[in-house]
Amino acid sequence: MKLQLKGKVALITGATGGLGTACARELADEGASLFLTARTETSLAELTDRLQARGRGDVNCLPADLTMPDSASSVVDAATAAGGRLDILVNCAGASAGGLFWELPDSAWEDSMALKFMATVRMIRAVLPGMIERRYGRIVTLVGNTGREPDPRMLPGAAANAGLLAVTAGLAREVAGQGVVINAVNPGPTRTDRWEGMMESFAARSGKTPEEEEQRFLSAIPQKRLGTTGEIARLVAFLASDAAPHVTGRSITADGGAARAIL
Repeated sequence: MKLQLKGKVALITGATGGLGTACARELADEGASLFLTARTETSLAELTDRLQARGRGDVNCLPADLTMPDSASSVVDAATAAGGRLDILVNCAGASAGGLFWELPDSAWEDSMALKFMATVRMIRAVLPGMIERRYGRIVTLVGNTGREPDPRMLPGAAANAGLLAVTAGLAREVAGQGVVINAVNPGPTRTDRWEGMMESFAARSGKTPEEEEQRFLSAIPQKRLGTTGEIARLVAFLASDAAPHVTGRSITADGGAARAIL
């Protein structure tokens, strides 16, 4: 399927993470012009250079800490200036600490809400006026399946995810008549550097190996494998395109069949 993203301008947050990079690559390959943001300037510049070398479209970037209240509007202003407008926002920023509930400090919860939840809220709030004015916009947020089915060892992220699912469903109804489509993608366990680090962290606490900790998750997945970043990115690109204009306010799960709820 050709998604016809050529000529579209997309802003991607958390672009240097595993899922953010995969989304950037997929949208670029579909012809979109990109504006990327992430915290680490060096990694962001390297990613921008790699994407520009692929020759698929314009790629610009701005490093930013989206936990800072003014960062979202600064990033959106810069992206709009570079691309002339914003057609697509893909929210990939956010990682949350995990562990035993009674061992997690307040900072684990505060950090999760600051980056995963509030940064996404601010980004959406910053792009919406322009999208509403043009009566066109596609917003896709990478949330996570723990927002629907919380894992007891990943509760800070689950709480932020549940909030984002509520915002997605409610806000989509507000702007549906103004040409703006808002959806969420809920990845299940996905093979990324962050996933590997999380398994190592769990193993250090439990005395098990990272492979044993991973098997705990795999045992609940009917396909018996982790997802890939490319699989998630292709789903994001589909929702960000004009191939799915009648899908809005939805959260689509990609978890190998692990979710038990009727979705």
